[in-house]
Amino acid sequence: MKILYVIEHISTVGGLERILIEKMNALAAEDGFEVVLMTVWQDEKVPAFPLDKRVTQICLGVKRPTSAWGMLAAMPRVLYIYNNKVRAIGPDVVVHFRAIGAMLSAFSSWKGLTVFEAHSARRHSNHRWLYPLMERRVDAVVCLTRGDAANYTRAKRVEVIPNFTSVPPGGSLKSCRSSNSCLFVGRLSPQKDPLRLLRMWKSIVARHPGWQLDIYGEGEMENDMRAEMERLGIEDSVVMHGSVSDIAGMYAGSAMLLLCSRSEGLPMVIIEAMRSGLPVVSTDCPYGPADIIKNGENGLLVAQDDDAAFVDAVSTLMEDGARRMEMGKRASETSVIYSKHNIVETWKSFWQSIGNSPLS
Repeated sequence: MKILYVIEHISTVGGLERILIEKMNALAAEDGFEVVLMTVWQDEKVPAFPLDKRVTQICLGVKRPTSAWGMLAAMPRVLYIYNNKVRAIGPDVVVHFRAIGAMLSAFSSWKGLTVFEAHSARRHSNHRWLYPLMERRVDAVVCLTRGDAANYTRAKRVEVIPNFTSVPPGGSLKSCRSSNSCLFVGRLSPQKDPLRLLRMWKSIVARHPGWQLDIYGEGEMENDMRAEMERLGIEDSVVMHGSVSDIAGMYAGSAMLLLCSRSEGLPMVIIEAMRSGLPVVSTDCPYGPADIIKNGENGLLVAQDDDAAFVDAVSTLMEDGARRMEMGKRASETSVIYSKHNIVETWKSFWQSIGNSPLS
């Protein structure tokens, strides 16, 4: 079965890019699959993560516009080149992502099987107007959570398939009991609400001096965060590390993961932390955290806008190393459903069902 994945760029060190590359690598290693990656923008075609040599890579070679109007003006050319390339490749199925994928799904002349993968909550998309058009054209929409799947009422078929993690199980079980480090991992963007986390951290560290907040990630709010740390007087207890490639090592020295996002698709950082053996304290934002965390068993969920409850939840775990370790064990055990093997098998079953593939 030849699967063509189409994404605007693959050079950003981001969650979707990493997840897509890992998924393509996994399927390319399976018998009966031929995987092709198509990118749109000519200057953003170098993969940010290692790509298996069995994955064929193609770029449309369009120069990325610098404005919204430029983006709109470029779409007819993108569609023309895309249509010709897809016909030449002859895939069994095409898979699209993000707004440009919704546009290609809605307006391309390709008549073969098409699947749209939704990796962020539809209700928070800036291009929601495209989605009804896309839904009528595609053969299936695949979402990460049940909550987001409920938004796709016009699609012929809607499936929920979460992402997988390659983080080894249980690597943080020792540190979660003895460490004095809390962890934040994610893009430094308004969606993740890192300034709110810093404000809550001031209250947390006032109760528990000697603890440290380690922040891993990059983004447009980095300068704002440094200014807020100085304003709050918490520079001594917060360390900003930027991005790192050693994901397992990042989790291995911590006591717990903190997340206070305004919205999510399916937060991989929660899955990775739990797989590693860390308890997680997260806001119950739409969508994702509630699909993964069983409150009080493998982590703690806090009402979206309740800062005091978040501070109390973190403090409770800080004060009880044995409880952190017990939650970490349960987190690692329950996260097995997100293992690479299980999720790849789910995708294989999906492709068999949608394409009448000879794999069955």
